[in-house]
Formats: sequence, C-alpha cells, structure tokens
Amino acid sequence: FIPLRTQAPGVIPLLALLLLGCGSRRMASPVYSAGGVAAAVAVLCAAILSYVASSSGSRCPPKPSWWRRFLGKRPQRRGLVDAVGNTPLIRINSLSEATGCEILGKAEFLNPGGSVKDRVAVKIIEEALESGHIVDGGIVTEGSAGSTAISLATLAPAYGCKCHVVIPDDVAVEKSQILEALGATVERVRPVSITHKHHFVNVARRRATEANERAKRQRNSTESEAREFLHANGHDSEEPHPSFSSDCRGGFFADQFENLANFRAHYKCTGPEIWEQTGGNLHAFVAAAG
Repeated sequence: FIPLRTQAPGVIPLLALLLLGCGSRRMASPVYSAGGVAAAVAVLCAAILSYVASSSGSRCPPKPSWWRRFLGKRPQRRGLVDAVGNTPLIRINSLSEATGCEILGKAEFLNPGGSVKDRVAVKIIEEALESGHIVDGGIVTEGSAGSTAISLATLAPAYGCKCHVVIPDDVAVEKSQILEALGATVERVRPVSITHKHHFVNVARRRATEANERAKRQRNSTESEAREFLHANGHDSEEPHPSFSSDCRGGFFADQFENLANFRAHYKCTGPEIWEQTGGNLHAFVAAAG
C-alpha cells in the first residue's frame, strides 16, 4: 500500500466500510462472505500499519526538539576557522530564578580551542597576514602559559603558519604536551621578572626577530653564509631551535598584551554577536580577565 500520510484520517474508515460492503453482498455464499470479511480485515490492518509507519518516519527515528534547534543554530562549518565564534547563549536557570533577572552565559568553551582566546588568535593572525607581517609558512611566536597559546597552536596551521610558544618551566608539563600535540614547538625558560630579557614574553619577541633575520639572510646569501649567521646568532647555543627550519619564512610576535587586534576581535565580533543574540535587550555585561 502507498503510505497514507497525505490522506485525510477519514480515508481508512471509509476504505474499511467499502471492503466490508463488498463482502456483505456475498452473504448468499458463506465461503465468499467469510473470505470477503477476512480480506477486508487484512486490508484494513495493512492500511493502518502503513499509515502509522509513514507518520512516524520509520526509516529514521524523529529527532528531539533540542536537536533540531541545535542544528538550526549551528550549521555545518567550513573548516576550523569558520568554527570560531557564534557560540550560543545559555540561560543560567539557578541564578536567573534567584535574582529575578535573565542571566545568560556565553558558551565560549564550544570554540575549537576551548576558549574565547580563539577569537583573539584568529584576529591577530589574519591582521598579520593582511599587513604582510607574516606570510604563509611563517612562524607565530608568543609568550603564554594560558589559553592564548593553545588557541594560536590550534589555529595557526589553518592559515599555513607554524607556532612557537615560550613558557616558564614551572608550568605543568601537561601544558607543553598539549601544545606539542597541536603541532607547536615549545621552549621552556626560567621564571624571571618581566623586565628581564629572559622573561618568557621577551624571549618570544626575540625569537620572532631572529626568525625574520634568518629568513632575510637566507634570501640574500648562500647556504654557507646562512649557516655561519645561525652559529653567530643562535639561541644561547650552537644548535638552532627546532622552530627555525631550513625553510623558515620569517616570524611574527603575536604580542597578545599589546596587540590591538586583541581588542578588535571583541569590538568587531564578540560584542555585535552578543547584541544580536539578545536582540539588544542587554542591561549589564560581566567578563573575567586573566
């Protein structure tokens, strides 16, 4: 039977009556009468089963309403970078009910790198590429012991760049393992004052400068001269750092604390995104720093 999904509900009772009527015209013959009734019952049962199966979508179980809403709000993303941002607002029921206000939380943990710093990493790298401060194959350096390092390590490869992170050596070893698993190179240094040249942020800045110098020297010199330069300007040793490969194409210091791309990521993206999600019905905003 053709599924009766598009038919009116009254079709099935009508069909049953017609079939039973056909059987009743043969009451003169008990065999035919019984056969007609049996056929009518069989047809009716088949029709009901067909209708139920077609209505419930037996080939694919119906998805719950929350699943349809999730798919509607978060369509398929085209690549890792496209997955950054557009995170949902989640109503915090306990606080909302306790205060009588609608309190919403921005689910930034749904970014691919697991934090809001993914937005900053995208903006920093894109502005550096647009301005020519870094090119495809270049090295993004940063001194960070937090989420920014993870975000840069996650997203730099999506732009064809490498990532070199400098961190204090008293940071948990798991942090280095995560960064290395993401493809970044990690340099651990002793904790010192920010004014010291060996502070991890200052070392990261210096590594970007060294990468640029090496790339420039490689473009304008022979391979022999490049090796001599590397020996004279190495990283406090005669051995080159792993980030400085033979095909080094320059470096760029992300400088999250001073780079205004950090601010612009939220001014141009996060802020308007929240405003749109709330329909402009927003009375207070709270964010943690650190």
